[in-house]
Amino acid sequence: MKKTKKPKKKVRYKGSPPANARKKKFLWLNVLPQDLWIKVRRGTTVWKALEKTNVNLEGECGGLGKCGKCKIRVITAIGPPIREEAELLSPEELKTGIRLACRTKIRKDLVVHTEVSDEEVEFFQILKYGQMPIIQMDPLLDKRPVSVQPPSLENPASDVDRIREGLGQEYRHLKVAYQCLSSLYEDLRKTKFEGTAVLHDECLLAWQPRKMAARRYGLIFDIGTSTLVGALVSLLDGQDVAVVSRLNSQNRHGSDVISRIQYVKEHSRGLSQMQRHLVEDLNILSRRMLQVTHLAKGDIAVAVLAGNTTMQHMFLGLDPRGIAEAPFAPVITEGMIVRAQDVGLDLHPEAVLYIMPSKSGYIGGDLLGFVLASGAANEKDRLVLGLDFGTNGEIFLGNRERMLTCSAAAGPALEGARITHGMIGKAGAIEGFRCDVNSLHYRVIGNIKPRGLCGSGLVDLVALLLHHDLLDADGLLRPISEEATSEMASRLVKRAGNELHDFVVVPSADSLDGSEIRLTQKDVRELQLAKAAIAAGVKTLMKTMGVDTKDIDVIYLAGALGNYVHPLSAMRIGLLPRIDPEKIIPLGNAASTGAKMVLLSKQYWNKSAEIAQFIEHVELSTHPNLFDYFVKEMSFPTENLW
Repeated sequence: MKKTKKPKKKVRYKGSPPANARKKKFLWLNVLPQDLWIKVRRGTTVWKALEKTNVNLEGECGGLGKCGKCKIRVITAIGPPIREEAELLSPEELKTGIRLACRTKIRKDLVVHTEVSDEEVEFFQILKYGQMPIIQMDPLLDKRPVSVQPPSLENPASDVDRIREGLGQEYRHLKVAYQCLSSLYEDLRKTKFEGTAVLHDECLLAWQPRKMAARRYGLIFDIGTSTLVGALVSLLDGQDVAVVSRLNSQNRHGSDVISRIQYVKEHSRGLSQMQRHLVEDLNILSRRMLQVTHLAKGDIAVAVLAGNTTMQHMFLGLDPRGIAEAPFAPVITEGMIVRAQDVGLDLHPEAVLYIMPSKSGYIGGDLLGFVLASGAANEKDRLVLGLDFGTNGEIFLGNRERMLTCSAAAGPALEGARITHGMIGKAGAIEGFRCDVNSLHYRVIGNIKPRGLCGSGLVDLVALLLHHDLLDADGLLRPISEEATSEMASRLVKRAGNELHDFVVVPSADSLDGSEIRLTQKDVRELQLAKAAIAAGVKTLMKTMGVDTKDIDVIYLAGALGNYVHPLSAMRIGLLPRIDPEKIIPLGNAASTGAKMVLLSKQYWNKSAEIAQFIEHVELSTHPNLFDYFVKEMSFPTENLW
C-alpha cells in the first residue's frame, strides 16, 4: 500500500511590526448603539467604512461634505474639527463631539455613536487590545482536509481506521470524541468521504464538509473583576476578527474579590450565582462575536480563558473561600483543559476550553498572561519590571534567571472608587490634564461635559498639583502664599468649618450635572494609600532581588490605568520608579495577549506552566519590612520632572 507522505508543517508568523513601522495599516471602528466592529484601512472616512453595512446615515450630498446631515457623535477623544465641519455644525454640537461621518477620517481606533440626540451615551472605556509579540503559529486546534477510502470488500476496515489512514502515520493513534463518533457514519457519507477533520491533541472532535477547512477560529476571554473582554481570533493568520467587552455582572455583589467571596460565604447558593453570572456574560460575548462575523457556534471548537485566581475559581464553580483567609490557599493552581460544554459555554459540543494556570491566591492566570506577553521570562541580560494596576496591584520583577512576583492591596482609588468625584473610565470621566500659563485643560471620555475623575485623570491632576507646589510631600493641599494669583492657585479653596483645602477641578457651570467637581484632602490620602502599596511592593521585590532602580532596564504596564496613565505623572507621584520614560512601555490588555499567544501556539501553553513553576511568590502580608516601606512611600517625591 502506498504510504501517505506526512504534510510539511507550514511556519507562519504573527506579531507587531518592527519599531520603525509600528503605525498600523488597519484600525477598528466601533459603531454604537449597534456595537458593530469594522476593521478599516487607516485614513478611511467613517462614511466610507459604513457604506457596505446596514447602518444608515442621513445625507444628501453623497459624502461630499456639503449637506452637513451625516452627523455622528465621536466618543473617543478627537481633535479640532476641519473647516467644512466648523461651517456646517454649531459650536454646541462640536463641543459635544458631533462630527460629519464623511469628513471624519479614522486615524486611530475609533468609537462613534450614530444617534446624536442630547441623551447621554453610556460608553465604558474598556481596554480590549494588547501588544502582540512575534510568535510561530502552531494553534491548539487544527483542521485538515482528508480523503478517506470508502469501505469495500478489499478494505472493510472501520470508518475510524480509514480516517487514521487518510491522515497518515502522525495520527495512527487517533482518538475520536463521542459526539463526533455518534454521527460519523452519516457525516462521512454526506461528504462522500471528502471532508475536514477537526483535530485537537490527537483527537478527532468533528468531521465537517471540505469547504470548512478554511474556517478556523478560536475564542479568548479575559475575565477581570470589573470588566470582561472576548476576542474571536483567526487560527490561520492570528488576526482578531471581532472583539467585544462588557461589565462583569458579578459587580452587583461587590466591586472587589473579597466582597464577592464574602457573598459566597453568606449565601448557600452564592457560588452557583457567581458562576452563572460569568457563564451568561461569556455566552453573551460569544453570541455577539459570532453574530457580527456570520459564524455559528459549531464553528468554535477551542477557547482560552485568563483571569485572576478568584475569577477563575468562580467560573469553574470552585470554592474560593480559602483565598480570602490565611494562608490564602486556592483549590488549584495548575492550568486546566475542560470541555466548554461542561462549564456552560454555548460553543461546539466538543469544544475544549483552556484555563490559564495560576501561581497563588492573588497571582492568577491574568498575571501569567502578562509575563508571557512581556517576554520577560526569555530575557537574559535585561531586568524587567511589570505592573498591572488595580484593586490588587500585581507586580513581577526579573528575567529568565530569576523572577519574583507579589500582589499589593492597593484598594480601588486607582480605578476611581472612594474618590469624592471619582468614577470608572466611562463617558464623562476626566482622563487627563495639562496646564499652560493661563488655564487648566482636561480631556473627557466621550467628548461630553465632565462628571468626575477616573484613575488616570486623578494621577495626572495630583502630579500637576505637586509640580505647582499646591500639594506638599506629605500630601497636604495648601496655597503657595496668600498673594498667589495663578489659575491653578485660584482653584484652591478652603473647606467650610476647617482649615483644609479643596481643589476645584470643574466649576458647577461646566459640569454635566451642574455640580462642582472637586479634589479633596481625603481623595489625596486615598491616592497616597494606593500608590504607597504599589511602590512598597516594588521596593520589596527589588530588595529581595538585591537590585536598585538603576538596574531596571524596562517597565511594562498592563491594564487600563497602565495604558492611559502618563508615565511622567506616574513617576512624579511615586507610583512608578524614576527611570528614563522611554523605558516605560504600556502593553495594553496583556492578559488577553497572553491568552491569545496560548491559543495560537501550543508552546506557550507549556511555557505558561513552566512560568508558574519558575516564578517565586513573595507574600507581602508577612514580609518584615513591608510596613516601613509603605510608610516611607506614603510621601510624594519632592523633585519635579518637567
